[in-house]
Amino acid sequence: MQFDWKSYFIFTSKEQKGIIVLGCILSLSLLLHYLLPATSSNIANYSNAKYKSKALFYFDPNLLDSLQGFQLGLSRKQMTTLYHYREKGGRFNKKEDLLKWYGLSELQANTLLPWVRIQSKDSITYNKKNRRPSWGKYATEKIDINNTNASQWIQITGLPAYKVKRILTYQKWTGGFTNIQSLKKVYGITAFDFEVIYPYLKYQPKTSKKMAYQTMRFEDWMALGIFDERAVWRILKLRKEQQGRLTWSEMVIQFDLTEAEAMVLKQRTNLSQ
Repeated sequence: MQFDWKSYFIFTSKEQKGIIVLGCILSLSLLLHYLLPATSSNIANYSNAKYKSKALFYFDPNLLDSLQGFQLGLSRKQMTTLYHYREKGGRFNKKEDLLKWYGLSELQANTLLPWVRIQSKDSITYNKKNRRPSWGKYATEKIDINNTNASQWIQITGLPAYKVKRILTYQKWTGGFTNIQSLKKVYGITAFDFEVIYPYLKYQPKTSKKMAYQTMRFEDWMALGIFDERAVWRILKLRKEQQGRLTWSEMVIQFDLTEAEAMVLKQRTNLSQ
């Protein structure tokens, strides 16, 4: 059987019209590409169309925090890049170094350059406790990390609800934060999250003493957050039967407490071992 290759190049009238239309479209697109070349200015304007600063003010990129950054119109990704750069020892020695900021567009850099003021190392003051640079107060309101409800956390810090829930759960099981840095131990709170919310936070040491289990009422046991109503009634009955002689280890065993719950009981009450 002889192979007829010419049959593959025979088209119907409908196929011929389709080939002609596709050819015209391709030719037109190539013609427009050469007649209307994309300029670098057009590309820059397009890539920075979404950039818009909320406010412009003098700042030092070596001390810039998240609140200031967001006011200047910088994104979370850009601020994360800045934090990583500074953590590795990077420093801006002159304002023109802002152009070397990876992820910062040329338009943003040129807009911010007139507002850059680089401070000398000797003029930067630090908090003696954790060596954080003191860049001033930018938060309009601060919350006590141990005495704030979920709605206040969300409204003031801007954290999503699921992260606020984790913070409150951690606070509940540990009996409260011992300092602001303790927030880093909460699962899901990243280093960047901490930098974002830090200016909004304050810590007030607890002055209240441990509660005396001999006189604790129903409401006091419920306030610990580790017992349900049935368990509290059992505790009150057990305390009465044993004439107020309860121990921490006995409570842990009797109510099958987790390690976190046992720590709350130990920290919040005067139960002996």
